[in-house]
Amino acid sequence: MRSISRERARDLRAEARAAHDARVARRAREYWAELAERTVRPPRRRRAAGRDAATAR
Repeated sequence: MRSISRERARDLRAEARAAHDARVARRAREYWAELAERTVRPPRRRRAAGRDAATAR
């Protein structure tokens, strides 16, 4: 009888852990997607090359 209750408790913990991991993974995906949307930067301008690069700006 004791082994059955232990097995059931272990199964319940495993299910709870799987549910928690799924929630954490979903939250992490949402976080990184939002961060990627927020940090879209315009492309950097290329610097002029050559001797007079400083004055070409």
